[in-house]
Amino acid sequence: MKKALFLLLALMLVGCSGEGAEKEKEKNVKEEEVVQEEKIVPVKYDEVDTESKAAVEKFVQKYNVRVDLYKQDAENSITLEKIPEPVTGDLMKEDDILSQTLLEADFIKYKGHYKIVAKYNEDKKLIGYNIFVEGSPASEVSEEGDEWEEGFLSAMSITDAIGLNLDKNEEELGKALDEEKQSHTYTDSNYNVTFLLADLDLGQFEVNYDLAN
Repeated sequence: MKKALFLLLALMLVGCSGEGAEKEKEKNVKEEEVVQEEKIVPVKYDEVDTESKAAVEKFVQKYNVRVDLYKQDAENSITLEKIPEPVTGDLMKEDDILSQTLLEADFIKYKGHYKIVAKYNEDKKLIGYNIFVEGSPASEVSEEGDEWEEGFLSAMSITDAIGLNLDKNEEELGKALDEEKQSHTYTDSNYNVTFLLADLDLGQFEVNYDLAN
């Protein structure tokens, strides 16, 4: 009987200890979230440099024109979301970088989503763009790659909208994939383009378009 009581007490103590540890873990996570939120500061779009505003608005117009071309393709019509116009969204400052979400959308035909961001420096001047794409894992993608097509076409639309060579972009991406690189950077015009492909097997990839100084 005593043995059973000791065992029950021990189990209760272990349970209490585990519960305490779990509560402490939850507390630490919440504190980290608060710190993270404090680091992210909203900045009004009105404060952005006038020349940068004009550049972003021109970019959005060109991106949307490209999206229309994909939709109007008689042989292979593909619908992508347009970036809302006019651009009005606030910037979010984290450390020394300010980012402005221009578009966050789900794939229309397949499972996946993507996010397009304009990037600014501390002086609120445009320094480039970024697209993050997450679709089906590589193991679930057909040989044609249709499941990732909307993400790749959105990235191509950015490439075209900022005036870069699409053939060169495709060639450099092909090189990165053939050599199984986790990241690959090339320069075209006044942009450094970086493909981030470390998590491609998971269906995630990212492209940075950074203005070269």
